[in-house]
Amino acid sequence: MSVDEPQLKRRPGKDTVGALSPDKQLHQDSSNSVGAGSRAGVSELVRNSSSYAFMAVVVLSFITRYYRIWDPAQVVFDEVHFGKFASYYLRREYYFDVHPPLAKMLIALGGWLIGYDGHFLFEKIGMDYMSNGVPYMMLRGWVALFGLALPPLVYMIMAESGYSVIASLLAALLVTFDNALVTQGRLILLDNIMIFFMLASVYSYVKFFKQRYHPFGVQWWTWLLSTGVMLGCVVSCKLVGLFTIALVGVAVIFDLRRILDIRRGNTMLEFWQHFVSRAFALIAVPVVLYLSFFAIHLAILTRTGPGDAYHTSQFQMQLIDSPLAKSSFDVHYGDQIAIRHRETGVFVDSNSGRYPLRYEDQRVSSQGQQVTGAKDKTDNSFWIIKPMVNQEAFAQFVARRQAGEEISKDELNKWVVHHTDLVQLQHAATGSNMRTHDVASPMTSTNMEFTTLALNDTAHAADTVWKLEIDGAKSNSTLLKTSSSFIRLVNNKHGVAMWTHPKKLPEWGHGHQEINGKKDPTAKSTLWAITEIRGRQITAEEVEEMAKKQSGMSFLEKFVELQGLMIKHNNALTTVHPFQSTPLSWPFLTRGISFWTDAAQRKQIYLLGNPIGWWVSNLALLAFFAGLVMLEAYGMRDIDLVGSIVRRHILRSGGFIAFAWFIHYFPFFMMGRSLFLHHYLPASIFAYMMVAACFQFIFVHPYQLFTLRSWSSRARALLPSYSTGLVFAVLVAIQVATFVFFAPISYGTSTLTAEQVNSRRWLPGYDLHFQK
Repeated sequence: MSVDEPQLKRRPGKDTVGALSPDKQLHQDSSNSVGAGSRAGVSELVRNSSSYAFMAVVVLSFITRYYRIWDPAQVVFDEVHFGKFASYYLRREYYFDVHPPLAKMLIALGGWLIGYDGHFLFEKIGMDYMSNGVPYMMLRGWVALFGLALPPLVYMIMAESGYSVIASLLAALLVTFDNALVTQGRLILLDNIMIFFMLASVYSYVKFFKQRYHPFGVQWWTWLLSTGVMLGCVVSCKLVGLFTIALVGVAVIFDLRRILDIRRGNTMLEFWQHFVSRAFALIAVPVVLYLSFFAIHLAILTRTGPGDAYHTSQFQMQLIDSPLAKSSFDVHYGDQIAIRHRETGVFVDSNSGRYPLRYEDQRVSSQGQQVTGAKDKTDNSFWIIKPMVNQEAFAQFVARRQAGEEISKDELNKWVVHHTDLVQLQHAATGSNMRTHDVASPMTSTNMEFTTLALNDTAHAADTVWKLEIDGAKSNSTLLKTSSSFIRLVNNKHGVAMWTHPKKLPEWGHGHQEINGKKDPTAKSTLWAITEIRGRQITAEEVEEMAKKQSGMSFLEKFVELQGLMIKHNNALTTVHPFQSTPLSWPFLTRGISFWTDAAQRKQIYLLGNPIGWWVSNLALLAFFAGLVMLEAYGMRDIDLVGSIVRRHILRSGGFIAFAWFIHYFPFFMMGRSLFLHHYLPASIFAYMMVAACFQFIFVHPYQLFTLRSWSSRARALLPSYSTGLVFAVLVAIQVATFVFFAPISYGTSTLTAEQVNSRRWLPGYDLHFQK
């Protein structure tokens, strides 16, 4: 690369780092041999060539994304999930997902605009769209708009970052003809929507940074706020959007450091004005947007749906037609109740059976009456709940009820069970009280055995007193309700909580689960619910009254609960998947993901990036980092290889692209959940941009930055050299040829013979179907 660089004028007290716009650089080069009239012609040439290149990118992107978008007319891969979620929005039925809602709401918006009613639930891969009357082409076409926008956005980012038309076009074409991005960009999936907002965030920030010499002007504020809005949108599509926020955040820190430098002539007041402005636009605005999208999400999904069970009872009670709300009634002392474990679903059961004298490990038991967890509810599953206070008045109340005497509503309400009440649980079938004591449990020797105690055994009565704690209760006045209240039964004497686990007892335990006393009473696995009251009829008036009594949850309470569940379940996605892969394998593209197959026609959709493009991207990244080392080494010897302006552009623009690749890739190495190739797609775009950046640094003369081709004799000196054009043509031709070769498995539109399938199995990890 030539070291003859156009010199930038310095503004007194201001930063001159970074490239100016193309026209400014050309006009400021007074030493250029091209005259003033020629410079005007060159500027016009720049605009025309850039416009033609941009339009070409848009057209090619449209063709690759919309080619036979109607094929296949079946559910493909994660359309199972995201198509279904769109249907739930249109039906207003609550669902749960580990991703934020924006991208899914946008998919639903497309369905709503075309009048789709959400009747189809995308239950499994391969289901037919046509026979079920699903407007899938319109839904795919709507999502494909976001995929269509990616190459133009890449072009715009490169152009605004000071790269030539030919380099910007190279980056855009590499993205246009990437097989993985095309496959993802034409189906009802989330990734391309998220990537759209990611690139829009980067573009907005580049435009904002270019306004640094005109702070607090209209354009400065426009692009700063645009950056904040796009960041809010990207993180509202998927939580990995936080990587983009980190990217912009690091760039802002470097920018603020520049402003803080006293040599720039800025006062501390100016610094704080810049700081507060950025904090408002890049922190407050994204946070408000993130909250707002969840508010819209919850405002739409008001009806009961498949996501109910993930939430607390209080959350479920807010949903229209919730079965939990319809079965939630006050529990009164004297009621016969069935108690069910929240996690395993077993009922607390007891019978006349006794624990054996000795267990298999020769430990001695109490030989007391068994208390176990039964899968099915029977007469042995009911317990009478009794208070530990006002026992004489309670006995009279019970006698009157048993005699059939009418009890007033006010009197009945005096005997409602509350949070933190001390209670006893009397087994309805055998008449003994539930007890735990200092004897080791049959299967868990560290926990206490659960048994029952005869009513006349007053010496050990303290073992039968339980503190009833309602999960999430805010005061002692909280009422115990069937179904909607999750409770802990903590022994008042020993401090252990009733607990069970899935492992079954030996034959003497009738195949039931062990129930014992856990020493950690706060564990989530110690939660139980009262599912039924026996011996008391629920009237229609009570149903109506209970509906009126349901306590509401604020939006922030719902939001916090939902965020916790999203993080918990996202981290729990550790189940082995046949097509999962490791982050280390992604840049080398050692395997893909099977999206869809049609055995009858030997067709398949297999997610695979463009192998040549990805491998060239790796070389470009390696070359860039090696170049940085070389520049630093020569700099230490006071040798400037490329000139100050090119060096600044390499460090600033190239470094930004390299860091964008890094921050969207390396965090996956720290994740424990199952990972897939499509997680690398955001990083792959920045890798393609690095190819174009290296292409410019190596092949494009600084005076040729701003034109692709010209038939004007005045601009003939600005034409790229033949070698530059040749390298560009070779790179694009190879990318397009590889794309076309793998297109049959990217689109799933062609029947391939076994030989044709095997010819596309470039690496052993390409586990394609129909190889024989």
